Amino acid sequence: MAGRRLRLKCFSIPKSIWARLFIAVALLEVFAIICIESYVIKRTANIYKYGTESQWGFGMQNESSKISITQQSFIVYDAMFIVAQLFLLMLCWEAVAHKNTIQIIAATLFNVMCLAYALIQYTTFYIRPSASAGIFQKDNDMRVLSITTMVVYSLCSVAFALLSWELYQMFGWKTYKKLGANLKLRRAYKWHQILLTLLKLDVFFFIAYSVQLATLVLRVSDPETWVQIGVVIPGSVVFLVLSFWALKVEKKRVMIVVIVCLGLSPAYFIYKLVRMNVGVAKATDPYLDSRKYLNFFVSITLGLVLVTVYASIRCYRNFGIGLKEAIADYEARKAQLKASKALEDGGGPDAGPMSTVRYEYADVHERFELD
Repeated sequence: MAGRRLRLKCFSIPKSIWARLFIAVALLEVFAIICIESYVIKRTANIYKYGTESQWGFGMQNESSKISITQQSFIVYDAMFIVAQLFLLMLCWEAVAHKNTIQIIAATLFNVMCLAYALIQYTTFYIRPSASAGIFQKDNDMRVLSITTMVVYSLCSVAFALLSWELYQMFGWKTYKKLGANLKLRRAYKWHQILLTLLKLDVFFFIAYSVQLATLVLRVSDPETWVQIGVVIPGSVVFLVLSFWALKVEKKRVMIVVIVCLGLSPAYFIYKLVRMNVGVAKATDPYLDSRKYLNFFVSITLGLVLVTVYASIRCYRNFGIGLKEAIADYEARKAQLKASKALEDGGGPDAGPMSTVRYEYADVHERFELD
């Protein structure tokens, strides 16, 4: 029985009904969106495969813009929903497991961003359709699926907001008490958690933007395509992993490099915004069907980068005040207390002596309660 409880705790989900409801909503949303988008992808692929002059008009070329309708253009949008849902589930699970109220709020806001992305897709297909996206107006089933996607995101956003408030009330006072009564360490830890959350969001938006740009706009013959795929995407991942490491071990020189590079990156995103929206000839517009999506991702990424730069500076100023040691000390004592509790629950000849050890860590148990 004890072994079963230990396996359950490996998922690190607190016993609170609010925490479990939060994860349940995330799981239900993931299931619903993946089912909807998988069907849409399959439907799109089948029509391309079996129909050239179907009710959607696939295979036809828009004479005014000279742009052919491509299967990949539509499938990439739907695949982004699936990837976003998996990322959201990771955010929610990790936030609840670590009782991280900052990441819980971030997960809620991310879900609202997914709703905004679904709204952009619906607008592009049905309200102000572009040359090729206008074909979706002829398919009522696809319209219903798009509306269903927005309804799912809307309902889950409301649920996340309500549950986030309850979790904030429940976890808020526990979040920083591991550091004791030192207010300076508490403030430093808050910015530490904010930066960690921002870096996770940066990873998603950097990669999502680059993949969309490379697959929807750039061409094989365009050198920028290979720079995007071979340099920008892996380089962004390596850079952000380096940022995580610099924050964890408090490497000041590395963090300075991170701050400088992040501080320079807004120039690139502003350049892309200008290039996509100013002086583009309509007849040869490569952003005709993807402009709204890319503008959305570039704008969000630009805002995240600016906030990340500010949070990085705040964390850099807190290096060396004892936060790293306090977190390491907390984790060590927590691991020892868990080991003691596991041996106690398991019984056996060592159960008695371990009770003494547990009372030696009564101070730790009082400062954070094991779930």
